[in-house]
Amino acid sequence: MVHFGTSGWRGVIGRDITFRKVRQVTQAILDTVLPKDDRQHEVIVGYDTRMLSEKFARSAAALIAGNGVKVRLPERDIPSPVLSSAILERGADAGIIFTASHNPPEYNGLKLYTRDGILAPTEVTDPVEARYRELEADWDDVFLPQPNRITSCDPKPAYIERFAELIDWEAIRASGLTVVVDPLFGTSREYLDHILMEHGVPVTVIHNTRDPFFGGYAPECTSENLTRLRDVMRQTGADLGLATDGDGDRFGILDHGARLKESNLALALVLDYLARRRGLRGRVGRTLATSLLVEAVARHHGLEIIETPVGFKNFGPLLVEGSLEFAAEESAGLAWSRHLPERDGILACFLVTEMVAVEGRTMYELGQDLFRRVGTYHFRRTQVPLTRQLEQVLERRFQQEIDQVDGLEVVATDRRDGLKLSFANGGWLLIRKAGTEPKVRIYAEGRTKEEMRHLLHLAKKLLSNWRLSDV
Repeated sequence: MVHFGTSGWRGVIGRDITFRKVRQVTQAILDTVLPKDDRQHEVIVGYDTRMLSEKFARSAAALIAGNGVKVRLPERDIPSPVLSSAILERGADAGIIFTASHNPPEYNGLKLYTRDGILAPTEVTDPVEARYRELEADWDDVFLPQPNRITSCDPKPAYIERFAELIDWEAIRASGLTVVVDPLFGTSREYLDHILMEHGVPVTVIHNTRDPFFGGYAPECTSENLTRLRDVMRQTGADLGLATDGDGDRFGILDHGARLKESNLALALVLDYLARRRGLRGRVGRTLATSLLVEAVARHHGLEIIETPVGFKNFGPLLVEGSLEFAAEESAGLAWSRHLPERDGILACFLVTEMVAVEGRTMYELGQDLFRRVGTYHFRRTQVPLTRQLEQVLERRFQQEIDQVDGLEVVATDRRDGLKLSFANGGWLLIRKAGTEPKVRIYAEGRTKEEMRHLLHLAKKLLSNWRLSDV
């Protein structure tokens, strides 16, 4: 089965992701996404550092060229936001990148981008899935190679140029900040670090080689995975640690003292900074799984909030049409419409660096000031494997009408993406299936740590076979 979740099609290499399926899905994309006209179409095909990503990309490029479509193939692996930039720069009809983002090394996948440089929304990917099912039944996998239609390209210079005027490099240089960069063996190496160095920022770089196994762990900016970054910060006395995930569209930040900053707090601080210092006045998007701290900051500055289901693909059309200026997703996703209509972990790292430089304070100090102005919010996300038994429990829970849990009155229920319960005391919990791997994600937020932990405990009880009356 091929399914485009919250961030593309993903699966285990050799089981779910095979060369045959890659070509079938690519053909389905050509049949449904490209305009039906007589002009020469162009598709950009990128890839990350994972095992077989480059070979998958070349196989897809050969098929696209065999359909008479021009293909631009980058000279090396690229971050996903660089593909977005390249599509807009060249006016391409679509873009494909082979990546599984932050998933473990045994995974791979495909992200589809529209001509607007955004992750394809559901109304685009549903027809792709339907066409794939039609092709699957009778696919001969034969096409006439047309290698002359495949041209190499270097999207890096145009992408780098986007930051020339967007970021206050003079303030960063004047602050004397020192930085350690960790691309986690992924695609942002020689992007994040090189841009900083080109602007005179002292940088120490780790994990900056191409490793399809990412050092043996998932390229995700978790506390455990950033241990080496933490160690190097302490050894060098650096002010900030900047990390990105496998395809560079998510970020991780270590503050002075090598303390990991929770992504919701980082998103809220950047939003507050842009509203105070950079003239951000447009609407702010947040997913229903993102901390209410982001909403509190927006309201503090008189900014309108738009809430969407989980998945950055829901923000893309709104960013393109101008309905949003800033978008935030709790899984370390950030977009600012002055840059790209798509999330970019490299941008997030630069904005945090600028913020700390301009304010002359650590993120911890900035956070304490923010809490005094808008209040405190305590958020946590955890996950458990999705088993067949748990799936049955979820089906039952998602259909139940729930008025109270353990004496807490439920004031709102949201079933757009799993089950979200909001309580009279201002806390909430969310249970949903992950859109990129076989996991169940559990989210909880309260105004105190104790309240948050209690809600997390209740969420886990809801996942058991207990009757609702027992919870």
